[in-house]
Amino acid sequence: MGLLAEFGELFLPRRCAGCGRENVSLCTACLQLLGGIPRAMEPRYGTIPVVGIAEYTSHLSHMVVDFKDNGRRDILDPLALGLARSITAALEMTHSSSGPVLVIPAPSSQRARRRRGGSHTAALARRAAELAPELRLHVVDVLRTRRRRDQVGLGARAREENAAKSQFLDPGTIGELNRTKAAEAGISILVDDFATTGATLAESARILASVQIRPAAAAVLGLGRGGTRFVSPFTV
Repeated sequence: MGLLAEFGELFLPRRCAGCGRENVSLCTACLQLLGGIPRAMEPRYGTIPVVGIAEYTSHLSHMVVDFKDNGRRDILDPLALGLARSITAALEMTHSSSGPVLVIPAPSSQRARRRRGGSHTAALARRAAELAPELRLHVVDVLRTRRRRDQVGLGARAREENAAKSQFLDPGTIGELNRTKAAEAGISILVDDFATTGATLAESARILASVQIRPAAAAVLGLGRGGTRFVSPFTV
């Protein structure tokens, strides 16, 4: 930690990214949210199952927002480990627990990438790959999104309409995607921070199908109540 960061912590004590408790990056209660039993959701839109490690809560939302918008790199590892657990559960559910895995993060707009210094979802996926090398994750950040309304606060139908035709493949990354696909004929997984109705993930799957990539499942941190039903929890 640099000298300026140390002085900053003297005057601005670190707070829990979930609940705001002082002098800790994540308190025990908030950390336990990332250690929940994985469960799968049938999304309202799209056909691929979505696996998460927790239900969507304000504390979990605060963690992700603090990470992606407030530069809380101190919680990168706990979030990435949570995502790795979700990916593991998705692979177990689809009976694809061996072999390489192509991981495609949910898209971010160019404006958000500039503001945040890159894609927060891709950063989580790459760190998950480093922390869980046995999963053999190959992260390719190829999806991009056009300008659209924020999904927060929208109803199910509005989310679907907002997500429709909002994504595209980055021309500069398609070559990497094709090389990875040719070298590693394994399963494909979509990853995101949250899923509610599955509209964004469904649009991602549609775009990827145009280049013959069909994700078997999606892995997220938090699941909202916008799906058709929750599958019984399972332990990983």
